[in-house]
Amino acid sequence: MIKFNPVILESKPFAELIEQSEYLTFEKKEIIVQANHVCNYLYLIETGLLRSYYFDLKGNDITHWFASESMLMTIPPSFFNREESQFNLEAVERTTVRAFSIDLLENAFEKHRIIETFCRVMVTQTMISLGKKVIDLQTKTAEERYKDLKANYPGISKRASLGQIASYLGITQQSLSRIRSKKK
Repeated sequence: MIKFNPVILESKPFAELIEQSEYLTFEKKEIIVQANHVCNYLYLIETGLLRSYYFDLKGNDITHWFASESMLMTIPPSFFNREESQFNLEAVERTTVRAFSIDLLENAFEKHRIIETFCRVMVTQTMISLGKKVIDLQTKTAEERYKDLKANYPGISKRASLGQIASYLGITQQSLSRIRSKKK
């Protein structure tokens, strides 16, 4: 969701937290969290690409968010409130992560203020980014949104399907194809 400088993870408190986390690998198209289930982990992506998505009233698969290397990904209401998720979480490509349970994080928050502060900053940045995405959908052209997506996720067009990218941008695949052909 939000990229950060991975150097911070080299500090002793973060190294300790990472050592206690689970190392997991997900295969391409593997569903990590299914809607109507609880998301049990916050994922730190080491390699690969994840996406959260939902189905609209017509049954269309809508990509809500992407997260790649050095980003954190979870379904916040489900993870923090221990409630069923409205979203699915999927590996877009083979992905390796460090998985942190809520109990592990809560324990780290109590022991290390730096970890609590870091997570608070990450949650704040995520809220800002989500708010910006909503405004961008209403105030920017599809071309501008595509340009922003490529800036935030270099190489995304080689990693995610056109359908996933188009739904994230709030446009059809045909519109995305027209935008991409103009750029060539």
